[in-house]
Amino acid sequence: MARFRLVADPDLLAEVAEQVARVDGADRLHVAVVACAEDAATAVLAALAGADLVLACTAPDEVVDALVDDLWHLGPVEHVAAPGVSLSAEQVALLARLAAGESLGEAAAGLHLSRRTADRRLAQARAALDVRTTAEAVVVATRRGLVG
Repeated sequence: MARFRLVADPDLLAEVAEQVARVDGADRLHVAVVACAEDAATAVLAALAGADLVLACTAPDEVVDALVDDLWHLGPVEHVAAPGVSLSAEQVALLARLAAGESLGEAAAGLHLSRRTADRRLAQARAALDVRTTAEAVVVATRRGLVG
């Protein structure tokens, strides 16, 4: 199954792509900056052809949201904060809701997760970001461009 990685910082694109190529192989790897809807369409076509994707998204939010939604139907979407650090779309959505001021219970309900599942996803996100507290996770994710 193809894997899709969205890189928070375009400057990290080459480094993440190199790391992915070393681990997964470069024969089916599509690396690109998605700056517009046409770039997003090209990425989705590559995914449909079975390519693994490493994408840096600089397009408007509505284009990126549509891209993530399209890719989510094809396979797992990871958000890469730095080489070796990736968060699932669910973890990013949880952190975004917390950054917007929702409680964990509200964020869990809004994402149709149980409170226990939300706690686990948040713990996984803290571990991936190498922080101890939820507040630190929200700050780090925001600084790295994973949440607005």
